[in-house]
Amino acid sequence: MLNDNTTNFILNSHRGRSEEDLRSKGRSTHLLAVSLLGTALLALGGCATMGPRVYAPRPQPVRVASIVTWSKQAVPPAAIIRRIRRSGTVYHVNAGQLIKLHQEGVANTVLDYMQATEVAAIARNRARMDINQWHRYNDGYYYGGVGYGWEWPGFDFGDFDEGDGGD
Repeated sequence: MLNDNTTNFILNSHRGRSEEDLRSKGRSTHLLAVSLLGTALLALGGCATMGPRVYAPRPQPVRVASIVTWSKQAVPPAAIIRRIRRSGTVYHVNAGQLIKLHQEGVANTVLDYMQATEVAAIARNRARMDINQWHRYNDGYYYGGVGYGWEWPGFDFGDFDEGDGGD
């Protein structure tokens, strides 16, 4: 049989291990809680630093009627082209429309630029060859570009800017 000293030793050694196990479990639980809290704070901090996404308003497309009006008001072609470029408007004009616009006083450089916007849009995205990708406005012209949900054109034709004439 075991004497009291042996029993106490067994109980004490078991109790000691049990306390150590509890401390170890407590440390691991504490470490887990701290790491989860840290991860959550980092995730929330990352979102907070990005802030809400602010979208700039889409520029209004430059309508053909505006181009005709500016041309009749003797606005320099370079200024008209800059307005078109800033708006991101892309035009799909046919030969008959080009002739009509020329007869209404729109400069050849502006007409060339309008055609170049379509060529560049198709070069960036072959789907733009499909006329259903374009928006037909009630003036009979087809428009595309930023104001119609397209990507920003991102083309720059330096040779169209050679003339001077403010906006």
